[in-house]
Amino acid sequence: MSEFSLTNPPLICVAARVQFMPVESMASYIPALQEAFRLKGYPHYQELRTKTWRIDQKSEVGKNVSYEEIPRWSFANIDKTVAIRMDRESVTLFFADYHHFAVARPFYLEILEIIEKAIPALSLVQLQLRYINHIPVKEEEDPSDWVISSLLGVHVIGDLIRQGSVSETGFVTTEGGSLVVRCASLGKGLTLPPDLLPLDIKLKCGLRTDYSFLLLDNVHTRKAKTLAFSPESCLQELSDLRQCISIVFQEIVTEKAKQSWQ
Repeated sequence: MSEFSLTNPPLICVAARVQFMPVESMASYIPALQEAFRLKGYPHYQELRTKTWRIDQKSEVGKNVSYEEIPRWSFANIDKTVAIRMDRESVTLFFADYHHFAVARPFYLEILEIIEKAIPALSLVQLQLRYINHIPVKEEEDPSDWVISSLLGVHVIGDLIRQGSVSETGFVTTEGGSLVVRCASLGKGLTLPPDLLPLDIKLKCGLRTDYSFLLLDNVHTRKAKTLAFSPESCLQELSDLRQCISIVFQEIVTEKAKQSWQ
């Protein structure tokens, strides 16, 4: 398969998530990981706590909702263009200055090798690759100049003032994977998908509130082919996920868009 690439892609963030069986003692590995990442050029470190809500179907209504605080750790390189987010069951690698998988591959490999060395016997569950694109839309332009109209929701009706749209389309990919295409066209003030926030990374273009843009979020998830955690096998699977995202991306953006990003 020939490689599709753009000189100036609209990508503002690529996130690669490797999920493994939960490690309840994850906090005990963090000091060694933090030191290893620091020595490799990732000096930024932060610990956060997120809340996860749970509903117990067997408990009395009104008393069956609880939440659990889960620690999460983040690391980043000196200029915050590459970041690492870890919790007890996954590691996610974020890239803000991303042009091609081959360029990012050494970073992927180095980070995954550090994790493999620090945390023994990890068991893989699934992998996910996510490409988030930021597409500015000028006042004289229409969003359909950039993406196919089926992603943009209902057209203008009568005298109603159209404020924007959010669409989501799901696909079943080969080998049982799931690819979701989300397109948000909400006008000024659009932000990143909330499940990524807070995102401790410096985007190459800020999400300003004084102009309109599209946010195109392509997410491909698939069950891991192997149980044992291996940096090389993870990279191969992420590369496979990328191929499918590339095919879909080429179909949902317009020829004008592709030409402007060449």
